[in-house]
Order: sequence, then structure tokens, then C-alpha cells
Amino acid sequence: MHFQRESKQKNESGYEIRIRHYRSADCAECPLKDRCSKAKGNREIQVSMTYLRYKERAREKLRSEEGRELSVRRMTEVESVFGQIKNNRGFRRFLLRSLPKVSLEVGWLSLAHNLLKQATISQKAKTVVQE
Repeated sequence: MHFQRESKQKNESGYEIRIRHYRSADCAECPLKDRCSKAKGNREIQVSMTYLRYKERAREKLRSEEGRELSVRRMTEVESVFGQIKNNRGFRRFLLRSLPKVSLEVGWLSLAHNLLKQATISQKAKTVVQE
């Protein structure tokens, strides 16, 4: 792949990204072209070097001992919350359709779950103080 040019794009949140464009020299005789690219001409890729650096930094953190422990702990913590919402709260399916509405419904469920959890903790604290 040969470097062609560099461009700037804005993503949905308005953040400006610098993109590097690379193109292969000649794909006409390549036996893997049909699996590699659907383009009629040569294969072109776009790469954000900043994104690649962030991605590599995240991989390094996840590969560390502390990262593995956090990852395992996060998995078990989330699973128990989903289990509680399904079993204890009786939530089996979304009532609304479309991503924004489902996101709102998940937000309300999470808020209710956290408020009930906080109420339980406060109630236990009052009980301990009274004893």
C-alpha cells in the first residue's frame, strides 16, 4: 500500500479526525482481489493514526494483570445486574421500539435499579445505627 493523501473529517459529535489514505499499486493480477475488495479499481484503505494509538494503548491496558482483573470483575458485575433486572423486577422484553426509545427505557430501568439499590443501602445503614 502506498500513501496517497491525508484528509480531515468530522465525526457525528463534531470531533475532527485526520485520515491517511493508502492505495495498492496494482490489484488486477491479484488472486485474492475478490475477497479483499469489491472496488473496480485498486484497493484503498483509510487509517486514523490517532485512533490506532488509542486502540493500542487500550489493548496494552487490557493485557496487563490489572486490566484482566478489571475485565473479569466488570463481566460478573454486569451479569448480576441484568439477572436482577430480569428476575427480581420481572423485565422480560422492551415495551418500546426504535433505538432512541429503547435507550430511554434502559435508562429508566437503570435509574430505578440504582434508586432501589440506594434505598436498600440507606435502610440497612439506619438499621445498624438504631441497634
